[in-house]
Amino acid sequence: MTQTSAYDYIAKAALDQYGMAQGQLWFLGHSGSVTFCVEMQEKKFLLRIHQAISGLQDNAWQRPDVIKSELLWLAALHRDTEIVVQEPVKNLQDEWVTQVLTDEITEVFYCSLLHWIDGNILNAQRTPQQAYQLGLLLARLHQYSSQWQLPPNFVRPAYDQNRLQAALLALYPAVLQELISAENYKILEVAVSRVQSMIETLGKTQDIWGLIHADLHEGNYLLHNEEFRPIDFALCGFGYYLYDVASSLQYLLPTVRASFFEGYQTIRKLPENYLQITEGFLIMALIEVLSFHVNNPQEHEGVSETVKYVTREHIPQYLKGESFLFDKY
Repeated sequence: MTQTSAYDYIAKAALDQYGMAQGQLWFLGHSGSVTFCVEMQEKKFLLRIHQAISGLQDNAWQRPDVIKSELLWLAALHRDTEIVVQEPVKNLQDEWVTQVLTDEITEVFYCSLLHWIDGNILNAQRTPQQAYQLGLLLARLHQYSSQWQLPPNFVRPAYDQNRLQAALLALYPAVLQELISAENYKILEVAVSRVQSMIETLGKTQDIWGLIHADLHEGNYLLHNEEFRPIDFALCGFGYYLYDVASSLQYLLPTVRASFFEGYQTIRKLPENYLQITEGFLIMALIEVLSFHVNNPQEHEGVSETVKYVTREHIPQYLKGESFLFDKY
């Protein structure tokens, strides 16, 4: 059985457990998980087989309790807020996560099913007004997160000092491969140490720490009738709300980042030193993204160029206490 036919078999076996064996399957892609569009008469769904491309993620994201927790969060957002998200679907056994065991591979595959939502991915750069709307969206997510009572046995990874250290260590093989110079890696180490020291001063009170999306880039929100809709909560976890802000801002042009903050602050107040904290978290978010891509040969050139840019344009200013967020992409 080829890999493609194996995933097709797993997808059909999973759909059978939702009573959707007649659903039409369309393969979408494979990254953090294998995804299919499922068409059932007039309804569409997103089926995910939770298996990442080898080396892209640690196994924690594929654990059934971790997957279930993401789905509980999505279900709560759908139920309690006006934010349009992909509502998860339980299987015929009233379970959020569906298990499939193939005949030829003695491995359990975990699957989940989400309602499809309409919208388009933006190919152009965001305008100031769109950045404002994104700030509003993230603030609404954080506002709900700060009030939501976690269900029992809720488990998601944390974006903290330990994760930052792990992301930095994951980049070290790139030094051995000469994708990153030893000098630039040392600059990253100094920056990480500064960010970790900053994190230690923050604490984890309910107003600054909670469940975050952690990956709200342009490929993970849809625009529908001028409304932004967040998708792909697969990397959601516990973290600082300003880390979530920084993670989103890294994909916006510096000229529209002030508009993002303006939108955000119409709903949630930011601390006086939010800019300095966000810039530290932006460096952390960049290292997190680099550590995700470093094992993909197709991304090696991008990883190399990004490290050169960050160590030249971001980190020196950050270490001197000079702001870069509104000047450097």
